[in-house]
Amino acid sequence: MKIDGRGDMVRVRGGGSHTVSFDVLHDCSECGNAVNQVIVGLAGQDRAQASVWNGKQRSGGGLKVVNAGTHVEALAEDNPGPAEWVNVSCDLVVPDEPGVYSVRARYAQAYQGRVMTVEGRAICQPEYEDVLGWWRVDRPEGPGPESAIGTVIVEAEAAG
Repeated sequence: MKIDGRGDMVRVRGGGSHTVSFDVLHDCSECGNAVNQVIVGLAGQDRAQASVWNGKQRSGGGLKVVNAGTHVEALAEDNPGPAEWVNVSCDLVVPDEPGVYSVRARYAQAYQGRVMTVEGRAICQPEYEDVLGWWRVDRPEGPGPESAIGTVIVEAEAAG
């Protein structure tokens, strides 16, 4: 993972928006025709902040519209071959309060999500609110430490 183009742990002088990017390999032979998502956010928050991958059984391959003509129509990857690593990115908002903020990722199965690969970002896609609610769907405290993919440390402003 990279935060603001640097490493997976960064120190910043204030919160605000930070760009995160990381590689995803999704390979779920048991998923049938389900549409799965990868969502990201900060530990301790009620909802994910962004959906970054949306697709069927395997990551990679081309983009297509799934569930066309229904209320859950979305852009997705639909790869009939072997799963491929794909790089995704999005912006996360970190609080201005000094502290250590764990960036976490988890799966969702809400029918709709965004594909935030280079190819996907070139196409205007809405952020689907339902998928962000999966952050705590089966985990009352949200994704645990095993889901951590990066850390943002907000340092206090120097007195002066």
